[in-house]
Amino acid sequence: MIFFKALTLKILLYTDLRIAKEDLFWHRDLGLLTKAFRDLGHEAWLVVHPASESTSKIKNQKSKIPKEPVIWASPSDVRSPSWWQSHKPDLVILGLWTRPKYDPIRRAALSATPHVIERADSDGMRAASCGLKIYARRRYDYFRDRIFLLPAFLGIAGAALYSFLCILLTPWIESRLAKTLQLLPAVAVETPRAAHLWKALAKRLGGDPGRIYCIPHPIQTRIFKSQRSIPKNKWVISVGRWESYQKNLPLLLRALKAFLDKQPGWSAQVVGSGLPARSPHPRIRFLPPLSPKVLARKMQASAIFLSTSRYESFGLAEVEAEICRCRVVRFDSFASKMPPFQLQAAQLAAQMMKMAKAGHPSSSQPRERQCSPEAVARRFWDILRTKKSIPAF
Repeated sequence: MIFFKALTLKILLYTDLRIAKEDLFWHRDLGLLTKAFRDLGHEAWLVVHPASESTSKIKNQKSKIPKEPVIWASPSDVRSPSWWQSHKPDLVILGLWTRPKYDPIRRAALSATPHVIERADSDGMRAASCGLKIYARRRYDYFRDRIFLLPAFLGIAGAALYSFLCILLTPWIESRLAKTLQLLPAVAVETPRAAHLWKALAKRLGGDPGRIYCIPHPIQTRIFKSQRSIPKNKWVISVGRWESYQKNLPLLLRALKAFLDKQPGWSAQVVGSGLPARSPHPRIRFLPPLSPKVLARKMQASAIFLSTSRYESFGLAEVEAEICRCRVVRFDSFASKMPPFQLQAAQLAAQMMKMAKAGHPSSSQPRERQCSPEAVARRFWDILRTKKSIPAF
């Protein structure tokens, strides 16, 4: 801890996203982690691609917006070793989802510093050898999310074919992933279960399981926190990008209606984009995406958080709700056999009825401390101090 504060590091945090200047994100993910490192006294920069500006105008340009620690880079910049070397980073944190196609960027970053850590942002189901049934379901769900504009019958057929091809191509997929894992000095995985799967996978692929670390996503714990002064209401809250197949809006609405029909004193608030024009129930209220402060107040006043996601790498909204002392209701997405749709809704409604009688969690402090931005930043520093394959400062 003392050494972490005594040293001033230059840290670059890169993700392969194209972002408009007005859409820069600082409330979660690498944006929040960038701010956390700066709050701890380090020179941290978020590296992203501009959404539309020509690369000739933004080459090596830092943000023109005051207090926005951003380096705008072109896709060709981050594939160039000389670009990374010119910035002389002490530490690079990559948000590249461990996809092998980004290996040229990893090699370029490693040419500037041996201190490179990648955030996997993964639930651990990266290959069929991790569990055939669950892997096939993940590939199906993943592809359905990317062809949601197609008619349902085409989407179902296309996703099923994609899942089948991924299983057939398992040897090729694993050989590429093995090279990526050998390249990376350290991989940060967001949940204990995912870290366990990643360690087992690394061992099967001839990699070093000791390079896999469990580090959660940072949460804005100054905003999302327990507020006992705010009374808990008989509210169920859900948050998501509801146009996404992954979030499973039909199941959410079915479960909420089943619960509310049996609990006349309760109501529900569904927050996010992609919602229908009209609510299917008089006590289900649809709300647009909310600012973190407004969303935190909603969670602090709610008793139950309902998630119907088909899968999550971490579940940011769930953890935010948990820190706000909501009871979290969800399915185990790692179950090898999922019940039929109607039974899923009935089971979720039964869980909510049970939670409605259980009262509220007494404390959220352990989770709050674990996921604070400063605590997460220090966990990345701990990798540098303890990992033998990464030279210590």
